[in-house]
Amino acid sequence: MGFSVKFNWVLQATPPALLEINAAYVFRKKGNRIFPLDTPIDLIDMERNAIAKIKIINFQNTLENTQGEYEIIKVYSGDEKRILTNYWIENQ
Repeated sequence: MGFSVKFNWVLQATPPALLEINAAYVFRKKGNRIFPLDTPIDLIDMERNAIAKIKIINFQNTLENTQGEYEIIKVYSGDEKRILTNYWIENQ
């Protein structure tokens, strides 16, 4: 009997309409995943555009989903956003 789990170093999710530094937001993903806690990772949208640098505050796996909270450290813009977006699109 096995258990499938993915290790993620990026959170791909639909970002909130308003991004606030140090604000906490919830996420939910299908399947079981493991994220690094309290370590900066990227938030990318469903088209793989770089949105922000975040920290996962907590997460919990349930039978079919992973849910948790993250905090925004920095919102990407300009060249930084373009370069990181290109990286995530090229590394699908």
